Amino acid sequence: MMALDPMKGMIASYLASPKGKETIQNFLSSPEGQKAISEYLATPQGKVTLVQILPCILDCLHLSPGAQETVMKIIARDT
Repeated sequence: MMALDPMKGMIASYLASPKGKETIQNFLSSPEGQKAISEYLATPQGKVTLVQILPCILDCLHLSPGAQETVMKIIARDT
């Protein structure tokens, strides 16, 4: 069995807390946060990450399965 990285556990615990969630929301909604996300998504690894998390994001948007599939095809085509 592989040991979990203690730092990852601490980060995950913080992000799951009310204060961590507030911190994430504040960062993602700020111009600096949006710029950082855009710059990361422009990288090859950022595009891979986007494809990995996009299904979760689309589920939260309550789109029809057809709309979700269309978005995924467009993203996959552009990556």
